[in-house]
Amino acid sequence: MPNTAKSKSYYRREILPTPESLVENGKIHFGTFNAPFRNVNPLDAARVFGFPLPRFLINMRLKEWEAFQLGNDDFFILAVIYNQKVGTLVQFILCDKKNNRMTKYEKKVPSWRTRVPSSLGDTRARYVSDHFRLDIHNMLDRGRIFIDVAIDGGRKLPPLYEHFEAFHEKGTARPLVVSLPFASNRGMYSHKCLMPMEGVLFSGGRRIDFERKNSFAIVDDHKGYYPYILKYDWVTGAGFTAKGLTGFNLTDNQVPDRERFNENCLWAGKELHLLPPVTFSRPNGVHDEWSIRDRHGMVDITFTPVFDNPLKMNLVMIKTDYHGPFGHYNGVIRTPRGEKISVKGFYGMGEQKYFRG
Repeated sequence: MPNTAKSKSYYRREILPTPESLVENGKIHFGTFNAPFRNVNPLDAARVFGFPLPRFLINMRLKEWEAFQLGNDDFFILAVIYNQKVGTLVQFILCDKKNNRMTKYEKKVPSWRTRVPSSLGDTRARYVSDHFRLDIHNMLDRGRIFIDVAIDGGRKLPPLYEHFEAFHEKGTARPLVVSLPFASNRGMYSHKCLMPMEGVLFSGGRRIDFERKNSFAIVDDHKGYYPYILKYDWVTGAGFTAKGLTGFNLTDNQVPDRERFNENCLWAGKELHLLPPVTFSRPNGVHDEWSIRDRHGMVDITFTPVFDNPLKMNLVMIKTDYHGPFGHYNGVIRTPRGEKISVKGFYGMGEQKYFRG
């Protein structure tokens, strides 16, 4: 029987019908939407910073990425193309949970060397060089995403090759589609999905099979006109419960009205549940246990880092202080109906990010 607290009123957030375009007549649509936009066009926004600017300068302020968290019982993977316009970070990280080992492949390249898609329709995210290829073919309008990686290795890293296919079909929870304001006509857009996936990975002479029955993929298509000083905390994770494939996305960022506008959610089986604003605490630092809670009594979880993925840079005008650990979750998330979903044993990643530039 569902554990329902009938006397308590839990958080709810309105889901809006999706317009044709993210930006219409120069104005960005803000809210949580019931489907992806057909036209994701943030560069058409007028006076994003309060005064007219050439399109190429506006584009330089638009941070864009496509990221995947993929996993099964034994492995967790991050694959990302992150375009900051001052440069692009390409990463493929394999976490071997049983053997407590992390293998990281990384490239820092000029932005023109990579492609980040306009949406998750029939598009591609790509980085291709002689020794490192990450190719993502988005076909979410037809219920598929294909992820192919070929890395030659070197510097004590083994060669790695993989082919994954993720499925967003009938019976899969609806995506999270949000557009969140930082100012009157400046904000961020995100389209996130939790999906089953399958595929194969070859690394260091090993073949690793990912079966659809116990493997997942979380995709994030993200575009944002972030403030000059950017700060946020974020966690995501997934696993399997009595509901089926279950996962969550939780963040605390610089949006002024987070009760109305946030990207917090729980996917549980066939359902997407919207969650309230959350706060993060790390009393013993980023490498020790994180606590994530809300004031509505719906989110009470902990995240215990196992591996860290740090990035630090200080170039006077540009500064980054980033931690992206991988680890285990424990605790409970309630749906708006009061049902308790345990996330004990889930695996995922978090971020503590500061960026100036």
